[in-house]
Amino acid sequence: MAVFSASRLSFIKLLELLLTITCVGLHYHSFRAKDTYGEMVTTGTFCGYLIILIGVYAGYLFSMPISKRIDIFYSVAGCALFVASGALAIEQYQNAYKSETRDIGLAKGSLAIINGLAFLIDAFLSFRSE
Repeated sequence: MAVFSASRLSFIKLLELLLTITCVGLHYHSFRAKDTYGEMVTTGTFCGYLIILIGVYAGYLFSMPISKRIDIFYSVAGCALFVASGALAIEQYQNAYKSETRDIGLAKGSLAIINGLAFLIDAFLSFRSE
């Protein structure tokens, strides 16, 4: 049972990492410095969690996972930050003129919210396994 639980958590961490990498790429291609505070939150969330998730996933790969409480904290904070970043991106691009940048910005916001849901599921599964 523990092996299944560990592989399930590592799959979720890999999914979070891949979604975060995708969000960083989409953010790079849709960056418009009109909403400075929103862009700072979004950039900080995406880049900060990219660093965190690389470290956490490397720990899982080398059989040195972080504490469950720290994992739950990062997951809950990630959920809140990614949902907020996604909402800010969607709010910024929903009324923009139809363009490729608008489509990329809306995709970035949608993927950020999906990643927030992945963090919520991760927090729930980590809490249940504790």
